[in-house]
Amino acid sequence: MALTVNDISAVDGQNSIYANRAGSRKTTITPFSEVLKQQEKNLNASEAAKTAGVKENISTEKTSSQKAENISTGNIAETKGTTGTKNSDGTLTTTLADIFRRASEKYGVSYDFLTAVAKAESDFNPNCVSSAGAKGIMQIMPTEAKGLGIQDVFDAEQNIMGSAKLLAAHLKKFNGDTTLAAAAYNAGSGRVKQYGGVPPFKETQNYVKKIAAYMKEGVTVPDKTVTVSPNKLSGDVTKSQKKAAGTSYQSGTDGLNAVAATEDELNQSMVVVGSGDSAVKMTYGAYQRYLELGSLGVG
Repeated sequence: MALTVNDISAVDGQNSIYANRAGSRKTTITPFSEVLKQQEKNLNASEAAKTAGVKENISTEKTSSQKAENISTGNIAETKGTTGTKNSDGTLTTTLADIFRRASEKYGVSYDFLTAVAKAESDFNPNCVSSAGAKGIMQIMPTEAKGLGIQDVFDAEQNIMGSAKLLAAHLKKFNGDTTLAAAAYNAGSGRVKQYGGVPPFKETQNYVKKIAAYMKEGVTVPDKTVTVSPNKLSGDVTKSQKKAAGTSYQSGTDGLNAVAATEDELNQSMVVVGSGDSAVKMTYGAYQRYLELGSLGVG
């Protein structure tokens, strides 16, 4: 997060090498010990200014308690490249926690938010299947998977990366508000916009409360090793996916410049809804709007 700090003069008129008095120029010599004291003073002042700037940026129109619950804390994970062992067949042997760290880093989504959603959705079970047909750790619908670029919905790497991409899009749409992003993940962003906040559905109301509680308490990802097949969603797993300064969500910022699904990307993918004679082919963007109208639920 870039901070603007007012310039603090290094030396004052009394200690400057050249001081103007009554229109004449007079040369003075400043003892080295005084220069050191002045530099220490300037450093302390600069740090104080930075701290003040951070505090000012954290403030929002919401109350501090609301912001603490609803706005991403910006704890984007950082890696230095491969978190695991890359195998000769292109697979990666890694841990669930490492996948979440790389997903957080690549898509600019808070690690705490990602793991809270995973806990609520599947309790970190990569083979979980809901009654509605949602699959994997963060419960992706098969038609969602195709639109997000997930080739194997039961592959923990692809599932988590795709889910992070979807959450990043929701966060961007709702200015970093994790409560609204969670509500959109559960009920669809159209419903969130329709009601001007969390929809009045018991399931969604309970869902966002659960996410907030998990984020506050902290979630421990199971110490589980998995072998996965990274695809384009992961980027190059051998290199850091760290974004440039200002591209990830931070408290008090006005948006996210992380990778997120665009309207064009959504409309480039085709999905089939239904089966047999009732099957309908549509773009993924149209399918998303279909979901948001409430015809189908999001798992």
